[in-house]
Amino acid sequence: MQRRSHSLALLLGIALLGGCASQPPLREAHPVDLQRYMGTWYVIAHVPYFAERGDVATTDEYRLKPDGTIAVTYHYRKGFDAPEKTWGGKAWLPDPSNAAHWKVQLVWPLRSDYIIVDLSPDYGSVLVGLPSRKLMWIMARERQLPDAEYRRLLDVAKAQGFPVEEVRKVPQKPQDLGQPGFDTP
Repeated sequence: MQRRSHSLALLLGIALLGGCASQPPLREAHPVDLQRYMGTWYVIAHVPYFAERGDVATTDEYRLKPDGTIAVTYHYRKGFDAPEKTWGGKAWLPDPSNAAHWKVQLVWPLRSDYIIVDLSPDYGSVLVGLPSRKLMWIMARERQLPDAEYRRLLDVAKAQGFPVEEVRKVPQKPQDLGQPGFDTP
């Protein structure tokens, strides 16, 4: 029941924040090789909101299913000594020729857009956001992202109109706790 209420709260937040875009459309990363994008992404930083605030050691995992949909699993902990929890959903491409724009559904019937705004050529880092620009995530294939790449992605986010002053890093290891710029559990 706790997993379901957490998922519902998360999706309600995304749906409420995602539906109020008043700026021009986000520039999407092109091209995106969907097969290459699949796998585990560490959440390096985000604009925290109630459903994710305080989570540590978070990852998003994407797996392409035979029917073309994408299984989405969010892994998180409420503390480094706490057990790992997960919740899942599904995603799909509204336009199969554009893998930079997804629809995500974590709790039926609510859906949200997922826009890949910037993707490094080596598929090592990514900036994802909602069209409203109220939520965004910087993710990487490794637990840490080089500072230069992190700053580059923040610059892209700022140029796209995201509230970079609200961005907080997600603690991926215990040493991150209490450091400047990190979200607090």
